Order: sequence, then structure tokens, then C-alpha cells
Amino acid sequence: MFGVAWLLHDLWFTNIVCIDSTQSELTDKLQTKWLDVIIGHWKYQVQLWDIVIYSEAALDSEEVVNAKELYRQNQKIWFVMDYFPFLGEVSKYFQTIWFAWTNGKSSSTALAIYTAEKLLPNWWIGILWSLVADFDNQTYTFNHKIKSDLKNIFDFILTGKNLNYDNVKKYLFFVESCEWRRHFLNLDLDDVVITNLELDHIDYYKDWDDYLLAFKQLVEKVKNKIFVPEWTIISQLWIDKNSKKLVEVKIKKIDFDHILGEHNNLNWSLVLSVIKKITEDKKRITEDNRKITNDGIVNVMKRFKWLRRRLELLKRTSNGAIIYSDYGHMASSIKIWYKTIKEKYPNKKIYAIFQPHQINRIALWWNDFIDAFQHYSDVIIYDIYAARENIHDFKFWALSDRLEIKNLEDLWNEFARVCGWRYVTNIEDIQSFINKMDKNSVIIIFTAGDLDYKIR
Repeated sequence: MFGVAWLLHDLWFTNIVCIDSTQSELTDKLQTKWLDVIIGHWKYQVQLWDIVIYSEAALDSEEVVNAKELYRQNQKIWFVMDYFPFLGEVSKYFQTIWFAWTNGKSSSTALAIYTAEKLLPNWWIGILWSLVADFDNQTYTFNHKIKSDLKNIFDFILTGKNLNYDNVKKYLFFVESCEWRRHFLNLDLDDVVITNLELDHIDYYKDWDDYLLAFKQLVEKVKNKIFVPEWTIISQLWIDKNSKKLVEVKIKKIDFDHILGEHNNLNWSLVLSVIKKITEDKKRITEDNRKITNDGIVNVMKRFKWLRRRLELLKRTSNGAIIYSDYGHMASSIKIWYKTIKEKYPNKKIYAIFQPHQINRIALWWNDFIDAFQHYSDVIIYDIYAARENIHDFKFWALSDRLEIKNLEDLWNEFARVCGWRYVTNIEDIQSFINKMDKNSVIIIFTAGDLDYKIR
């Protein structure tokens, strides 16, 4: 939603009101644009002439509830729309390429957008879920040379007026979306990139088969190409090996100075394949495209500076310790980044500070988290960033039958105890832990919640 608000502002829309329940780094950044930011979901009265676009987290907020009621009464309000259907509406007017998987969506989407921006004259816009240094620390970027065309399309989406049909499906749109509640099925898809599927969002999906079914439904919607690693997931998604849509990507090692690891080789190889395939597509080809080589694409990719909270180097402390921040909240990502950092710093000790995100992930993958953290020199567990859950809805079968879990503090104390870790509840304990580390230490802060904001 941050990116949508900022994008509309940059396309010359005015009277934008941004509402959130709490102040954060993103609300702070919106205020630097002189946008009207309101903290608290009870302070704004929706008007009949408003257009309301909301995130799933604000579904039950007073503004959204009141706007939907006005809409049901057939009054003047134009539309009330969730972020994901809104992205779906936008995707109808562009050649849409979507990046989809459990680990690496933001990193690969950002790299693809950055590369397309430098090489492809008909690229339009990219939207993802992370702030990107190369995009002026925003979650999106767009081609300013075609700003008036973009304004025309958004005018039509928001008001229904004066669409220039020559602009429809003319430009490329790279987007990171989400499989939660099958939101990605809202998109009008020309191409999709999929890899390393892993069951997630288990507060919504019944099981692994249900999760795979959602991706199968996604694959069936794709009009053009489906990019997948040559050795994974094709049979799981029921993709015909002989399908003209299928692009099996050979994984190559690409030496970036700032980051290493097999997982990144997978991401970068997929992006390379996507950009190259676009340049070869007769429907998309231009005279400039014909000059683009694999080496040319890789050389551009290597200039990418990385992105916020995706194994982002925060700083070196006065004692010489190195601190990274990562959005990781799955056991698999915690394991992946240990291997990556160990490859980069083979002689240093690696420590983790972990803020769990959702109780259900810990409940279901209790033993996987224990395994993922076992190689770290020390681990601190910080207060959970909960969402859509109640502690009383869970049975913790991984724990002793004699232990009664009454609240979140009981859960995290036990989680830390059985793993030999520590549970802390205040930021001062985190600061004290960091200040004790020396030049032989690397600390990774894993959080999909508010700990990153507090640490900064």
C-alpha cells in the first residue's frame, strides 16, 4: 500500500490520504512526500466521493467497513478495493510478469525490474514488497518517459474516463504478489516465474495439496511463458514437459561481489532467463533488444545494490561486529542464510536474533526451526509479531504433555528453553547483546515484524 500511495502521488494524483494503525518507517517516508498520513483507524470519515484501496490487514477497519456500506447502498463512492484485486485490475492493461515462490520473491523481482529498467525500452513499472536502494528507497519504480501514458491508464482505472486504447498491453509490468488466500489469481498474467515452493500461510491453506492446487490454478492462467528451474517442481505443478509455455532454466553461478550462495544463483539465473526471453519474443522485440546479449544482461545485474531487509548489511558496530537484517520468518530461509553468510565469512561466528511471525509457523515447524538454528553460535528469541491468530487455538504437540501453554510468554520461554536459546521481551536486551559482539562476530536479525524498525 505504501508503494501504491507513493506511485499515485508521482503520477500527479492529489488528495491522497494514507491511514495506518501504527507509525512505522513507511508512514514516516510518506510524510516526507507531504502526503496526508493519519495514525489510527477511527479518525477519518469516508466521504461519498472517495476511492478506497486497502490492505488485507485493514479489512475490518472503520474506514473499510463504512466505505463498503456506502457502496452497498449504491451511493456515489466509486469503488472499494483490496490491494490484490487492485493490482489485478492494473495488470489487465500491461504485459504482466509475476514472480512467485516462498523464498526470494522480493530479491528476484527487484533485480528483474532493475535490469529491465536499464535494458528494455518498453518496460513500464515494477512493484514489490521491499524498499530498494536503486529505486530511491521506494517499493516501486516506473518509466518516467511514458508518464502521461501511465497517468491515462490510472485515470481510467480510478474514474472510468478517457482510456487511450493504444496504451493497453503496450508496456511491461513486473510485480511481486502473494499466494495468501490465492491473491495471485487476481492477476492477468502473461508470464510467471516459479521456484522452490514450500508450504506457507497455513492459517489459510489446508495442506500441501491445497497449496499446490493454488499454484496449478495460477499456471493455468498464464498466457505466455512459465519459467522454472530445470530440476524442480515441474511435475508437482502438472506442467506438460512438452508445453510451449514451459521454459526450463539452467542454473548458473553468477559472481556478485556483495552476496553469495546457491539460492542466489537460482534467483539470478531465473532473472537472466526472463530478460533474455523477452528480448527474443517477436511480439516484444525492438531494434534495441536485438543488441542485448547474456553478458550484457549479467553486467547490468551485477550493478544492482541489493534491497532493504533481504540480508541487508545494516552496519559494523564500534567493536567491529557485522549486523545484517533479513525478512526471513521460515525455517528454510534461516538455514539458507546461515550457509550464505558462512561462505562469505568462513572464520567468523554467526549469531541470530529471531522475531517469530505467526504462531502457526512455530507450532507446525517447531523441529525445523530447531534444526535451522543449530549451527548458530547463539540465538535470541524476541517477542512474536502476531497476525490473525489466538494462542488458545493451538495445541503444541512438540512440547511435553505436562506443560500448559497459557500465553505467548509461556510459549516462547519453552521454545527458547528446549533449544538452549534465550527469550527476551525488550529492546534493551537486544542492544546489550549486540554491544557485546566483537570483530569476529556476524549477527543476523530475522524479522518480518517491527524489530527491524526498532533496531534502526
